[in-house]
Amino acid sequence: MKGLSMTKIAIPLNSTMGFYHRNPMTAPKFAIYTINMKRKNVIFSLLHILDNPLNSNYKEGYEQSQIHCNCDQDICTDIHHKAEHYVILDAIRECKYLLVDYYCENIVDALKIANIQTYKIPPFITQVDMAIKNFLLGASLASTFKHIHNAS
Repeated sequence: MKGLSMTKIAIPLNSTMGFYHRNPMTAPKFAIYTINMKRKNVIFSLLHILDNPLNSNYKEGYEQSQIHCNCDQDICTDIHHKAEHYVILDAIRECKYLLVDYYCENIVDALKIANIQTYKIPPFITQVDMAIKNFLLGASLASTFKHIHNAS
């Protein structure tokens, strides 16, 4: 957990301020949280909530293919479509992690530019605090393993 001593994470939010499980590019908002390690205590707190900057381009709403991350190959390689994924960096650039359920390669490419890593949240988690706790537990366990071997 040493790598999390003072970290900011971004969480996509749905319209009821729960965890957004679709393409994070289409999330209504993002919550930015800070995580602080103080001795053996982990403290997380909401820093601010931001509107998704891409939403101003989609006032009529997103297409289902965008929401579900299943755009066809031609659209995924289109330079304008790829560039749209970079717009969320305006909201989450200060973060080290983006907590997500699923995402496309264009999101990964955009996040690499800002050195933001993704952390997968299971689909049954709907509350933001549980998503953060899942992240903290997973990051804590991952930092303690030295070697992982396949038993078969």
